[in-house]
Amino acid sequence: MKKFRTLLFCCLIFPVLTFAEDKEPTLIADIWTMTPKAGHESDFHAALKAHIKFRQDHDDPRNWQVLSPVVGDHMNTYLIRACCFEWSAQDSYEEWSEKSGVQKHWNETANKYVASYNRNFNVVDTENSHWGSDTVANFVGVTRYKVKNNSWEKLKKAIKSLSAIGKDNNWPHSWSWGYPVSGPIDFVLAVPFKNYADMAPLEENFFQFVSKHLKSEKKAQKIFDRFTNSIESSEYTIYKNLEDLSMQSKRR
Repeated sequence: MKKFRTLLFCCLIFPVLTFAEDKEPTLIADIWTMTPKAGHESDFHAALKAHIKFRQDHDDPRNWQVLSPVVGDHMNTYLIRACCFEWSAQDSYEEWSEKSGVQKHWNETANKYVASYNRNFNVVDTENSHWGSDTVANFVGVTRYKVKNNSWEKLKKAIKSLSAIGKDNNWPHSWSWGYPVSGPIDFVLAVPFKNYADMAPLEENFFQFVSKHLKSEKKAQKIFDRFTNSIESSEYTIYKNLEDLSMQSKRR
């Protein structure tokens, strides 16, 4: 289990490295991280809830999900995320945002309670990810990675190999690879959980699963080593989906 969740699937979102040889990334997630002003956390929570309802009432074409970390030293932050769409859709969405009045509504209500904003896009690796349509993501474990210099090609091969084994042999869990378009993080791995109990060690971890299908622990270890030896550093966070703030339509 440790080799599974520490390296790949056990190492837990939202959205992912695209390693297709002849394809450019086509899908992205829009991610905002907000920190409320000290002493105004409840004000921000109420304003955000009202704003999400305002967006729903105005038929927002995107499904915004709101999450907050349950571990770490930044537990007063909110991660607000929508996925998955093409780059070109961002132009039409920003036009809709202005015409519908949702941006004006935010500026006049919730904005005054925000101490800081961080916005990024995350490119979704649909080829190497697997996120089942029936996936329940009440929690999402997210591992953020920095890659060693001159290690990308080796890493790409490891991710592609491990993901193919998982998908081709029906690994019964979801995962998503992605990469932010800016900032110090090179790529991200997200894994969903129904609840805390779902985070417990699996009866068969991913390393064991890979070893079984390769019929060799040595071959499996070689792929895992290729992955871990390409990583300079990593950081893991668990996020909880805030149901009272998130849009209630089907989640990705």
